[in-house]
Amino acid sequence: MRARFCFCLIALAFVAEAIAQGTVKVPKVAILWTFAENERGTSEAGMRTANDLIRKLFEEKAGHEIVSDAVTRAAWRELGFAGWPSTVEDPGQLPLLPDAKQLLEFGKKAGVDFVCAGTLAWRVRSVWVALGPKTKADATVSVMIVDVGKAEVALEVKDLNSDSSKAEKWYETAGALLVAWGITLFSGGPKTPHIQKAGVKAIGAATDPYFSKTGRKIGGRL
Repeated sequence: MRARFCFCLIALAFVAEAIAQGTVKVPKVAILWTFAENERGTSEAGMRTANDLIRKLFEEKAGHEIVSDAVTRAAWRELGFAGWPSTVEDPGQLPLLPDAKQLLEFGKKAGVDFVCAGTLAWRVRSVWVALGPKTKADATVSVMIVDVGKAEVALEVKDLNSDSSKAEKWYETAGALLVAWGITLFSGGPKTPHIQKAGVKAIGAATDPYFSKTGRKIGGRL
């Protein structure tokens, strides 16, 4: 009798777990980004920081699951779209963002709920201040996020520019998050921190409106 009672408890526990698991659906997102890597010394650390931030925003802030790069690339290739490089050497080589209908088709092919495509380019320069030359970097971001299930453009931002010294509202309130996510902005040579800051500020400012879940229908005029 006791054994049967224990068996029933175990069975109920499995059922409860299955029900709980069935009620949780984690949205999946495919990410396609291209970085201009070598424009006047843009560093590997800058690209790595930008990539980390994009992933953390979707995983930690939005609660999305990022599908593997292999799945993403395979789905893009099977549709016969033009190649989408992960890096280019010059900002002038950055590809134009795909249109919304392409991203919607791609999202369906990849079996995801959202698609995020973007480009990021840096410019590093020296400016003269009272005590001598000072390094500055700015970053320019274009990004589109498509809600595949709703066939909506959830976010579209073109050529948003932010520099390493610009006060961005998103950046000022995100300091604790960046620390918690392990995103370091003070590594490498003298240019690296400026490159990292500019990229983080531009990406954060460009993508923050996504979390308000605004969108417009895909179809007809975009």
